[in-house]
Amino acid sequence: MPISIVMPTYNGMKYLKQAVDSVLAQRYQDWELIISDDDSSDGTREFLSELKDPRITVYLQEHNVGIFGNLNFLFSMASCELTQILCQDDYFIDEGSVDRLLKEWSSLPPEIAFVRFNQLLDCNSRHDRFAVSVLPSIVKPEQSDLFLFIFGCIPGILSNVSVRTELVKRTGWFRTDLPYAGDFEFWSRAGRSNSWAISRTNVAHVRAHPGQASNFLNRRGELFPQVRQILETLYDNLIRKGYPSILLRLEVTINYISYHRDIGIKALIKGKGNGYLHEISTQLDSSKVALGAAMGWIIFLATLGGRVFLNIVSKQLLKFSGSVPQTEL
Repeated sequence: MPISIVMPTYNGMKYLKQAVDSVLAQRYQDWELIISDDDSSDGTREFLSELKDPRITVYLQEHNVGIFGNLNFLFSMASCELTQILCQDDYFIDEGSVDRLLKEWSSLPPEIAFVRFNQLLDCNSRHDRFAVSVLPSIVKPEQSDLFLFIFGCIPGILSNVSVRTELVKRTGWFRTDLPYAGDFEFWSRAGRSNSWAISRTNVAHVRAHPGQASNFLNRRGELFPQVRQILETLYDNLIRKGYPSILLRLEVTINYISYHRDIGIKALIKGKGNGYLHEISTQLDSSKVALGAAMGWIIFLATLGGRVFLNIVSKQLLKFSGSVPQTEL
């Protein structure tokens, strides 16, 4: 089965060659690599002009369209049934990555719309490790809202994800008005009407470096207004399904707001200003998914910044849903 590999690029020349080379090195050779550059100025376009493999197609955007505009364009160009996203600063971990990816897809039922690979690579906190212990390998539409509400953007970095290509158009594309959280919103929307899978198979190396988007897009809380929209939509859906409002709001306050309040306090101590804390107050504490600023601070102190009682509320919500066997909780 041929596979499309899509690579959005923007001023990523430092790592781009390794990403492209990791595709060329694959044992499985029936692929197309589609690269779309988003108006780079660091030599990326000159490098791309030198790629001569006929399976590689390069597009140069006339002006910057943003990561999700670029990704929508790439999916519109993909011709294969399956598409793997591979960002410019990530790379396939070895020459067997695509083989393993396709083997995984061949074992899945046809209704699976996308797969989150590399699950065990994101176990940096107790909440992450709890997620690994309770999340099923296949998430059904009726489960998706709850799991994403509790554990956030489970697919994580885009290079973790492989998609049935037609899903993106059928679901209504990535939202370009959410430049920091468009992926979280898209997976949430897609998960409401499609089953999706979580795999421990390692496919791509997701590089951590100071210049990656996740390290600078939320320095002043820019992410919060967009995530608030997503959380409020998930919250409304779960309320309609009968989930207790108090448990849902406790979940957000302990596992999300307290975590970010801790980051904001550390930034303030380092002399980076109170902009981060201000955005938490204006965008998160005031949301209907939270318990308000006063209760938020009380819970922050009572949980030591979200470090204790971390998974108690999550377990209660999962028990309420009945979607996870009680023995696993």
